[in-house]
Amino acid sequence: MSPEGKLKIQNILIIIGIGTIFGLLYNYLFYPHSITEFLEAASISIVLSLLVGILEQFILIKVFRNKPFLPITIIRAFVYSLLASLILSLVLSIETYIVQQIPYTRAVLQYLKGPLFKRDFLFTFTFIVLILFSLQIILLVGRANFFRLIFGLYHRPREISRIFMFVDLKGSTTMAEKLSNEAYSEFIKDYFHDISDAIMMFGGEIYQYVGDEVVVIWPIKRKSMNCINCFFKMEEIIHKKRSIYQSKYGLIPHFKAGMHGGKVIVTSVGKQKKEIVYHGDVLNTASRIEGKCNELKEKLLLSQELLKYIKLDNGFRACEKGEIELKGKSDKLSLYGVEKTVVNRSYSGQ
Repeated sequence: MSPEGKLKIQNILIIIGIGTIFGLLYNYLFYPHSITEFLEAASISIVLSLLVGILEQFILIKVFRNKPFLPITIIRAFVYSLLASLILSLVLSIETYIVQQIPYTRAVLQYLKGPLFKRDFLFTFTFIVLILFSLQIILLVGRANFFRLIFGLYHRPREISRIFMFVDLKGSTTMAEKLSNEAYSEFIKDYFHDISDAIMMFGGEIYQYVGDEVVVIWPIKRKSMNCINCFFKMEEIIHKKRSIYQSKYGLIPHFKAGMHGGKVIVTSVGKQKKEIVYHGDVLNTASRIEGKCNELKEKLLLSQELLKYIKLDNGFRACEKGEIELKGKSDKLSLYGVEKTVVNRSYSGQ
């Protein structure tokens, strides 16, 4: 299965998990506490959540993109609540049909006209609105940061090991001059949206956006290729969408990246707006490495220290660039360019 497929499956499973918890909670509040009732609630929740997950990942994610959050949230909550209530009417009416010995269609209409339908719809609607608002907050601060802030993991400075990748657009000044402010903003927005899929696929965490630059981080794990695979997956995604960018903006985004890893200090800062930040020379070095890409004619550069933690697959090659002097650093640093040697027929990586 492709990384894109795995990501969609992962998101659907998360939706199923949330939906199942909701179903069990709902059963606990309004129905008998028997094993049969809980199993029935769980089964219905899984089916409903699966339908919602498929809608979200394959249909609505495209339809609702770039739409105002509040009205779209209300529409989604209404659609999902109505769907849940209608399925409940079909399932719960079976018991009415058997016990009262009335026609099944009459049992369904009896449920829809009765107080149970209103209760089910309003409860489901409220729950879904709360979930969608929570998910929006998570998107704003990042899933990992959301839980770290909630549990106060970084309320005091801690030293941890992380890989940093600074990804920067090539020729952004020329692009900004060619496009209007609004068009350039839309261009950057589309670009960040598209490469984010690669970041999620390979376990990266977006630290921050700075203008047309995005900073991505990973935990340091020996022999992990995630950071390398992420960069080339970004290239592949943009390459596949090059015709869309060309027709919409007359431009295709090309980018370069610098990577470095090591120990940094992480802590939460701010009073009115809390944020988790990283401090240390690793960040400055990674940024300086990215700044050398044009000079060394490389699209991806990384330090020798980071390369020690990475075991390149057969499809990749590291090219030594020598000891390079970086701005603001007294010692020279050994840098390596990384190239992909095995590529798909439809993608050259250029």
